[in-house]
Amino acid sequence: MTTPWIDALAAILRHDPTFAGCELRPATRDDETYLFELHRAALSGYVDATWGWDDDWQSAHFAAHYAPARNALIVRTDTGGPAIGRISLTRHWRKVFLRDIELVASERNGGIGTAVVTAVLALARESHRSVELLVLNCNPARRLYARLGFVVIADDGARQRMRAD
Repeated sequence: MTTPWIDALAAILRHDPTFAGCELRPATRDDETYLFELHRAALSGYVDATWGWDDDWQSAHFAAHYAPARNALIVRTDTGGPAIGRISLTRHWRKVFLRDIELVASERNGGIGTAVVTAVLALARESHRSVELLVLNCNPARRLYARLGFVVIADDGARQRMRAD
């Protein structure tokens, strides 16, 4: 069973040639372990450079905050392999909070992340919402977000809060 936001995002992504051969699948409780491994692979270097990576704390934090309904897996339909990424959103009445977008290393810098974030922006615009996210200052994804129209609205020295209207 899909959730409305996943269906809406998938409908937008169907028109993006970069996303061809991929689809979104709703996350389940059974995906939690895989998604934590993806999270570790995608972000541990940046978290370690900022605060230090404590695997026990990170695992407990991920488990405590993992909500399948807020997550969609990005899967390749052309290879039938495991999920290549995930997107996690929280929708509020005035904004969409992009909690996470993470891709396996082999899929980074190929346009899939850009396609997904662009689709999130389009989805938010359809409902007259802005999109906000947090990104670590050392994470090069900041450049992608800036290129897509996000501006820094706060900086705590370790992370930037960015918004696109």
